[in-house]
Amino acid sequence: MSSAPPPADVGGNDWTSLVVEPPETFRPTLPVSVVVTYYEAPEALELTLAALEGQDYPPELFEVVIVDDGSNPPLETPPNSPLAVRVVHQEDLGFGLARARNTGARAASHGILVFLDCDMMPEAGWLAGHARWHHAAGDVLTLGFRAHVDVAGISAGDVRDRNGSLEDLFAGRPRQRPEWIEFHMSRTEDLTREDDIFRAVTGGNLGVSKEFYEAVGGYDESFTQWGTEDTEFGYRAYTRGGLLVPARDAMCWHQGEGAAPSADESASLELQRAKISQLIAHHGFRRATPGRSFTVPQYVVTLRATGSGDVAQIETVEQILAGKVHDLVVWIEEPPGGDSTRSADHEKLRRLIGGDHRVHFGAVGAAPEAFPAASFHITMPGDAAVGSDAITRLRQQLGTDPAASTNPVDPQAGVSIVRAWALHRASRRGVSLAQCEAVTPMDPDDLDVDVLAQIPADVPRLSLARGVRAVRWLYRRTARRLRQLRHFLSRNIRRGFSVARSIMREASRIRSLDDLREFWRWAAGSVGVIARKRLNETGVRLRYRRQARYRLGPKMAAVGPVATAVFASAADVDRTISPQTQVVVADTPDHGRSVPVDTVVFLSQMDPSASVPAFDAESFNPHNWPAAHRSSPTTTRSVLRRGLDPLRLKRLGRAHHTDDSAGHHPNVVTRAGRLAAMAATGMVVRVTGPDPELGRYLGPDLYSLMIDDRVVTADPHERESLSIAMRRCALRDHSLRARARQILAAGGRAGPPLPLVSVLLATRRPHRVAAAVGAVASQTYPRVELVLAMHGEGFDAPAVDELLDSIDLQTRAVPVAAPEPLGAVLNAAVAESTGTLLTKFDDDDFYGPEHLWDLVLAHEYARAVLVGKAAEYVYLANSDRTIHRFRNRAERSSASLAGGALMIARHDLDAVLGWREIPASVDRALIEDVSRSGGGTYQTHGMGYLLVRHDEGHTWPAKDAYFLKQADEVREGCDLAFAGVA
Repeated sequence: MSSAPPPADVGGNDWTSLVVEPPETFRPTLPVSVVVTYYEAPEALELTLAALEGQDYPPELFEVVIVDDGSNPPLETPPNSPLAVRVVHQEDLGFGLARARNTGARAASHGILVFLDCDMMPEAGWLAGHARWHHAAGDVLTLGFRAHVDVAGISAGDVRDRNGSLEDLFAGRPRQRPEWIEFHMSRTEDLTREDDIFRAVTGGNLGVSKEFYEAVGGYDESFTQWGTEDTEFGYRAYTRGGLLVPARDAMCWHQGEGAAPSADESASLELQRAKISQLIAHHGFRRATPGRSFTVPQYVVTLRATGSGDVAQIETVEQILAGKVHDLVVWIEEPPGGDSTRSADHEKLRRLIGGDHRVHFGAVGAAPEAFPAASFHITMPGDAAVGSDAITRLRQQLGTDPAASTNPVDPQAGVSIVRAWALHRASRRGVSLAQCEAVTPMDPDDLDVDVLAQIPADVPRLSLARGVRAVRWLYRRTARRLRQLRHFLSRNIRRGFSVARSIMREASRIRSLDDLREFWRWAAGSVGVIARKRLNETGVRLRYRRQARYRLGPKMAAVGPVATAVFASAADVDRTISPQTQVVVADTPDHGRSVPVDTVVFLSQMDPSASVPAFDAESFNPHNWPAAHRSSPTTTRSVLRRGLDPLRLKRLGRAHHTDDSAGHHPNVVTRAGRLAAMAATGMVVRVTGPDPELGRYLGPDLYSLMIDDRVVTADPHERESLSIAMRRCALRDHSLRARARQILAAGGRAGPPLPLVSVLLATRRPHRVAAAVGAVASQTYPRVELVLAMHGEGFDAPAVDELLDSIDLQTRAVPVAAPEPLGAVLNAAVAESTGTLLTKFDDDDFYGPEHLWDLVLAHEYARAVLVGKAAEYVYLANSDRTIHRFRNRAERSSASLAGGALMIARHDLDAVLGWREIPASVDRALIEDVSRSGGGTYQTHGMGYLLVRHDEGHTWPAKDAYFLKQADEVREGCDLAFAGVA
């Protein structure tokens, strides 16, 4: 029999880096106990047991323990079952689900537990889907998935005798999936980010080792009514350092369609939410107002013995208790030996504050086990001078990234804050925190904990030393408070005058309705910025990311100042090499000498552009780009006066263009990084003098745009064209994901992949096929698949095949019968496609070669479900005119999208059940479905897409006069260059 697996050796909850056997080659060796909770549902249990009989896990390696929660009559052991099944009974004391799971765990014979509700029918690979993860690590929590289906008319015999999967057996029946689970999976990138991933834990399809289940404490049996017991257990498992894994191949079918909670269940849930506010120490579950205490504290502050050997100073304890954060306990470490070894001062301290429910005395290093469910553990000397904001400032320095690589520890000052899960995982692995995760020093100047000016020790009352030390401590503390007050007052007076001047300046520029619209956008944005800063000053942290938190591929570490600067905006790239490091990015071979990692990439051996600091495209992008502009330019010196802030760049983008010179930057590499980030927001940048070295770092495309003389004299249309070209180059070549792709490719490793785009080209006009296919083939985006849906008769199949073979793309031709509605045609094309992203081309419109790049980049930075272009440019065939309308409305969250220029991810289209199968207005229906499901819609710029209006049967009838009335600019003829197509 195999030995018990070790704890997970991964960073954060990065379950993707755990070495686990793939399903195809997995060979089980460890036995499993399946714990089925049951209450008076014999028909459902019969179907569930029939499904368990079909598991492809070796039958000799698993047992089934059914826990009957007091049914009347009691459940008897199923006769003649081929399974190793037994029934355990417990007394009916009301809703006993939590107690039943603990009863089943105690009765289980094997080291791996998989919990299953009695109305859940598992697919054949379900048990293996859980168990293979538990063969790899001993502290994993596997979260299986489910779908709801009506099983009326299906017998246990049907389940046993089926050919194929349960999904095949249920074919044609309505099914539902719990969208709230998929929401959390999407929000947390499949449980790899955020610190509340435990919200996704459900106990009806859950796997865990028996040892870790007991270490967590099992389910809380005080939960005696419906709701939240799974969330509370998941929180404790996560806080204990458990690795939460979404096991999608552990699939079950819930018997019966999903339904909203009943009135009784909703009332119970409301009460249970109040209950878990005491037990889950996370800001999303409780309101920690001043003065409030909770059963499980959010913070445990451990006070170490002082340098003189005293356990702690009472002043330090009182300062912590009187601070602005009340949701905490203080753990005072005591030396071993008990009562007999206590000094008089020690005993006095116990008697003075021992009665406070937030103060505890205990052994050195015992606080994490005494309060295992607390979220954060803080350590500081027992005689430190602690300010009222100390806990808040420590928490702010820890940051929002739940990965322990951001945990700050200051060994010299002896002050640290650590997330509980990291402490528990390090303890379980038997390593130090630094060995478990990279540890980053904090800023000691922003702690509000003074460990140098310690509180005076308890020396004789008339001691001169006592008086001097006390005065010095009081002086330093008072001086610090006076400096803070003076700084606050002077800054806010200046701000008041500055805000008034800004309002007057902006209001004086209002000349039209567009100007008024821009003024209100500027005002709203300014209020948001000021509010965010004020709230930050008071300790309230809004979710504004200073660093990108998404993964960039294999775990990387940057070595050397250039490499560190390249990935300065990426939280996923470490600054030190840790056991989890897979790729090292070094400045030169000297920096990478003796690195204990197989893959090392040297920036000095790559194209100079790889050394340019990359920006986070989710922060630096053209969202809310103000296309309306002033006639005068600005300079990079004024832009960079307060740092490279994306919100400020958008406001300064109203200048006609930004003049830049080398003197505004410390060096050429920094200059290139700043200019690329500015261009990504839409700012039109002009480099005032030739600088070939800058061109080597920016790349020839972006550099040639920035030295173009047209920048100075560009009219509004030409300026917008230059802005679009610059932002496209910057986002494509200098974003974090782009840089990771470049660097990892040089090391032979896969980075963030460019998604495969499936172009859905549905047409019922054979004579337009060649031109439409040519438009797809002309796209510069490198990963394109064409699915041609031929709707109706009249297509020459051999000629179509020859045409598709002539282009250098992956292609498919799908014939669809004429009676089918357009929505069905598009769904047929989707079924034949394989791309991650789906986009629709119309056979009679014009598309520029960069059209797909524009949509892919917008989908990346806007983070909306549906992105697209509006029909800004329209060619009116009857009037032979090209118009531009909707000027200054692009790069916004908007539902005004053209049907021929939409892009959506495959999983998002599946979530809204595909295209509606209607004959017309399928695009508008998709936009409505996405909006109603809570998804965002985003409109990028309209260049590169030209809508054509003619007499060949548009589903939306509109006369040319309708469009001409909306026109901001009109050109004679079909002006492809004007529309950015040619």
